Amino acid sequence: MMTDLKKYIVSVCILVCNMLLFAQTPMLVTLDHNPVLRDQKTMSAKNNTMTDALDLPFFDDFSYYWHSSQPDQRLWMDNHVYINNHYPVQPRSNGVATFDALDYQGNIYGNTASRFPADTLTSRPVNLGGGLNNVYLSFFYQPQGHGDSPEPEDSLILQFKSPLTERWRTVWNTPGTSTHPFKQVLIAVEDEYLGNGFQFRFMNLASLENNRFNPGRRGNADHWHIDYVYMNSNRSDADTATHDIAMIEPLVSLIKGYVSIPWNQLQYAVSTLLEPRIKMTYRNNNNIDNFVYRNFTITDLYNNVSANISTGGAENIEADEIITFQQDIINPFESTSVDSALFELRGYLITDQFDRKANDTVRYLQFFKDYFARDDGSPESGYGFSGYNSQGCAVANRYETFMPDSLQAIMIYFNSTENNVTSQYRFKIAVWRDDNGRPGEMIYLSSSEYRIETTGKFIRFDLEDPVYVTRYFWIGWIQVTSGFLNVGFDKNNNDRGNLWFNTGLWYEDANNGVLMVRPVVGQRQRLVTSAEEPAMPASAEMKIYPNPASQYVRIETETIISSDYHVEIYDVAGRLSHSAQYTDEYIDVSGLEPGLHIVRLINRKSGNVQTQKMMIYR
Repeated sequence: MMTDLKKYIVSVCILVCNMLLFAQTPMLVTLDHNPVLRDQKTMSAKNNTMTDALDLPFFDDFSYYWHSSQPDQRLWMDNHVYINNHYPVQPRSNGVATFDALDYQGNIYGNTASRFPADTLTSRPVNLGGGLNNVYLSFFYQPQGHGDSPEPEDSLILQFKSPLTERWRTVWNTPGTSTHPFKQVLIAVEDEYLGNGFQFRFMNLASLENNRFNPGRRGNADHWHIDYVYMNSNRSDADTATHDIAMIEPLVSLIKGYVSIPWNQLQYAVSTLLEPRIKMTYRNNNNIDNFVYRNFTITDLYNNVSANISTGGAENIEADEIITFQQDIINPFESTSVDSALFELRGYLITDQFDRKANDTVRYLQFFKDYFARDDGSPESGYGFSGYNSQGCAVANRYETFMPDSLQAIMIYFNSTENNVTSQYRFKIAVWRDDNGRPGEMIYLSSSEYRIETTGKFIRFDLEDPVYVTRYFWIGWIQVTSGFLNVGFDKNNNDRGNLWFNTGLWYEDANNGVLMVRPVVGQRQRLVTSAEEPAMPASAEMKIYPNPASQYVRIETETIISSDYHVEIYDVAGRLSHSAQYTDEYIDVSGLEPGLHIVRLINRKSGNVQTQKMMIYR
């Protein structure tokens, strides 16, 4: 009897210890929202009034992901899916349509069923009358990617709508599974669907589970990605190739281990951090060999200066072959800019006249300011301690300064959460010395406790006193209360070994990815509170550069700018094309029409307005 009691007590103790240990282990969770969709002006699918029917061929490879996260309205009736290049793993071409459990505004669907139809992508009516023969629809698909794997009971579905019966019927579906390479599906459009007004649509069945550590919180889930949607007549079941030599991976940062470093440190870091080669990866999606010329261009966008990088000329690429081409480079980051710089890296292919040109170019923006960043600015997951007893636990991320400098602030990206559940949790900002590759002595702990008041972007926390740093240092937080803080986690980059957590002892985090925390260094600028914000004097000239511009512009003045300022951009007809709170970051103008535009910088407190002309050229 006593032996059984001892066994019971030991079992309970082990269970309690395991629960405590598990509750203090950081974990990754899916996102509650899509910040890209929430921050942009998105047209509701219900307001899409285009009614023109389409003729064959029908083709979409979603190569416009660079400019828009919404489906092409000339081809599709709705906007539920997310056009992107973050979530797929080696697609057939850059840009896919992603299906998940978020609506067109980037919010979790309100459906409470255990499994429900989530995103749809519905074609416009297509004319299939007039005696067309051998009509086939093909596409490529991949589950999960860098997102969440759909369960076996979830599925991706394709349906056809007959122009005669007006009824939808499922013609193909596949159950959920983990990531695999993109697979092609080729389906014959049977005679019953041939007629003007035919439509097809993709949809996914998704399931949401409540998070047991945050009751009421539900995360995005069940990702699917499709590419190369193609329908035409006179095809066969052997017609699986596309005359397209396509980029399949994005360009990446040329600074080893970093997306960005402070502009004033580049000269000290370039000898050790500059990648020796710039590279592009492309695939021949055709069934015959082709010759391809490869080129790179790097442009200083602030000063509108471009430089071509000499390449090795043409190379044959076999059918369905993937080639990664690398070219040696010498420091391309030369600029007259003083405190920051922005460069566009561009790789492009020169192919024959029959090749599809939309997939021949990849771009990357290399930005230098006053902070270090290893993340790409876009989270795929949320990171934090999973348990209710995480009070006192810490997270630390290692960075390296390449010259003695002053750590002025720490920026942290907090994901938006359903019902803003994370706003109740408190934490402190901390800095540690490096101890042979792990966090050492704490050298800074904020006296203030912080709450998460703003989500879906980086929040800057100024240190009460700057911290002098000379080489490696660690930044992060210590939790004052328990609860999952849901810090952004970038899965497209990897910082394995530089992220540690403390639950009494320091442990290396085993997740692949990058925690979205950034140290800010340099001289601290004088901060002015909103109560003492001066009106912008008429003599403070607004500066726009580059001007003319093609992709991005930045706006500066001689005075300190606060959140009271607003930027508006109008075309020459007086139509508003951009309206947003002022920041000193660059503004994406790639969607504006070429020609003259008017930029207005407005102080909403004083009413003072500055206006300048801006030219867009391409």
